Amino acid sequence: MKRHELERALRAAARVARESEFFLIGSQAAHACCRRPPAEVLLSQECDLYPKNRPETATLLDARLGRGSRFAREHGFYVDVVTPDIANLAPSWEKRLIPFRVGAITALCLEIHDLIVSKLAAGRLKDLEFVGALLRLELADRVTIRRRIGTFLRARDRNQCRSRLKSILQELSG
Repeated sequence: MKRHELERALRAAARVARESEFFLIGSQAAHACCRRPPAEVLLSQECDLYPKNRPETATLLDARLGRGSRFAREHGFYVDVVTPDIANLAPSWEKRLIPFRVGAITALCLEIHDLIVSKLAAGRLKDLEFVGALLRLELADRVTIRRRIGTFLRARDRNQCRSRLKSILQELSG
C-alpha cells in the first residue's frame, strides 16, 4: 500500500467509524518511520488498524472497508480490522507509538523496532521477509531489536524471536 492509499484508507475509516484516532499495528506502520518503506510495505493490499476510542465500530469498519467490501473492490486495498492484542508486542509498546497524521486523523503506529519484534513473533514467511527488508535497508538497529526481544516475559517467545532474527541476519550476511 502506497502512502496515498494508506491516507485514503484512514480517511475512509474515519468517516465510517466517526473516529479520528486509530492504532496501526501492521506493516503499514512503516510509513510513520520511513520516508521510503520497502517494497514489502508497498505491495501489501491491507492496513491493520483498530479504532482507538470507539472499538464498537470495528465490525462496521470491517463490513464497509474490509477484504470483501465494495471499498476493497474499487480501490484494490482494504482495511483489516485487528485488535492490538492480536500481536505479540514488547512491554510498554504504547509509550513508543509514532503518530502518522492525515489532516485531523491520527494513526498511532508501532515504532519500527516494536513492529519488527511483533513480526518476528508472528513468524509467517511474509513477516520474516518484511523484517529482512527493513534490516537490509538499515531502517532499524539490531541491538534495539535484541533488547526488545529480551523484554518478552515468556522464554519461549524470546527464544523463537531470537532464532528467527538469527536466521534472517545469517541470510543477509550470506
